[in-house]
Amino acid sequence: MKFERLKALYEANANVYYKGKLCEVISINALKKTAQVAEVDQMFPPVVEVKVSELD
Repeated sequence: MKFERLKALYEANANVYYKGKLCEVISINALKKTAQVAEVDQMFPPVVEVKVSELD
């Protein structure tokens, strides 16, 4: 995925797929081109920082 697309999805509060699981974007880092994502529908999901290229 490109960073511009991820930024648009983040601003629209949309979800993305990471390793086949639906995740919400918690925050994005423009300098490192990374995003913090957490699985949807979990009580206390672990937050993972991933490169934008790893997201679908």
